Amino acid sequence: MEEYKKNCEDELDWVIVNQLHEATLQISKSCFEFKKICVGLLGVILTVLVKLTDGRVDDSYFFIPLLICLGFWIADFSAYYFQRKTREVMSKKLEAIASRNYIVGYQPDKLTVSWCSAAFNHSMCLYYVLAIIGCGGWIIYYSIGK
Repeated sequence: MEEYKKNCEDELDWVIVNQLHEATLQISKSCFEFKKICVGLLGVILTVLVKLTDGRVDDSYFFIPLLICLGFWIADFSAYYFQRKTREVMSKKLEAIASRNYIVGYQPDKLTVSWCSAAFNHSMCLYYVLAIIGCGGWIIYYSIGK
């Protein structure tokens, strides 16, 4: 096995990989924060709605939380999409380093992402559950007769 000697291209690729790794970590933290803020905001909004409507249930109890969930879902899946895109670029850079250094058997991550796969992945389950609860509540509200 030959000793590894970095060349200029390797150095540049490593700098890019490290920067992308930091960006990916920050985006990941943002995705978690979106979920925490969404749940907290829903609690606050529902409390305010109870005060504003004097406890009378109306469509705003369902419509406003669904809009909030929709907004956070869009922000979260957009961040998830860009997180996956940065990981895709990182993988290509690492593959290029391995190729330049004749590493045999290197298995790069085969990452792909689309807007659709970002929007409908397991990490978005919180928004699906909240939307189902909201829609279910709205249906029950209408079925028992406003």
